[in-house]
Amino acid sequence: MDIKQEVDRRLSQMNTLRDEIRVQLHLASLDAKREWDEKLEPKVLEAEGVAKQATEATKAALDEVVTRLERFARQLSGS
Repeated sequence: MDIKQEVDRRLSQMNTLRDEIRVQLHLASLDAKREWDEKLEPKVLEAEGVAKQATEATKAALDEVVTRLERFARQLSGS
């Protein structure tokens, strides 16, 4: 799989996680909402912007954001 395909795959995964998190945030605590608003959502927006360049650095940045989103989603679901 080339870099562009990997970036597209991670970007799709990131967007799916973002949508799931937004649904869970309706039921979440104020602290969770603050973490999303101040720390995670800006990273999602930044990653979307750099994803258009499709470089190895872009892939690494998306990997980091997806990992953070997965961790946050687990926290929200109590797992």
